[in-house]
Amino acid sequence: MHLQTLFRKRQRMKAANDLNRNAFTSTEIVVACSLLVATMSAISMLMVKTTRLWQDSRHQQMAMEELCRELDRLTALPPDARDSAMEQLHPSPLLKSASPNASITASWDDDQKTALVLELDWNDEQPKAPVKLVGWIRTVIDGELP
Repeated sequence: MHLQTLFRKRQRMKAANDLNRNAFTSTEIVVACSLLVATMSAISMLMVKTTRLWQDSRHQQMAMEELCRELDRLTALPPDARDSAMEQLHPSPLLKSASPNASITASWDDDQKTALVLELDWNDEQPKAPVKLVGWIRTVIDGELP
């Protein structure tokens, strides 16, 4: 009888030990939570950087389209109207919605007035490089191109 009692106690202890071994310890839970927090913070930083990259890419594309439109318009004008049109450049409403302080300037790159430089300055809180576009004007002499 005594042997049976010892055997039953041993089985109960083994069952209790098995139950404890199958459960998580507090150390494992802390480590798992730490890994989860570290992973989530890394993913959130990557998401923010990706969103900023997409936004900058979209702004760059809008700026290039705007400058191309203005350059096409300016190169199509006769030479006497071109200088006054260069002084009256302003961003489109679409570009203003992306960057309210944006400004477009035009200047000649050389003395012969053959290279027209358009520059879009963002004037934002976040420093961005200005976008430049250069177009060449072909001068017509007596109906012939040089």
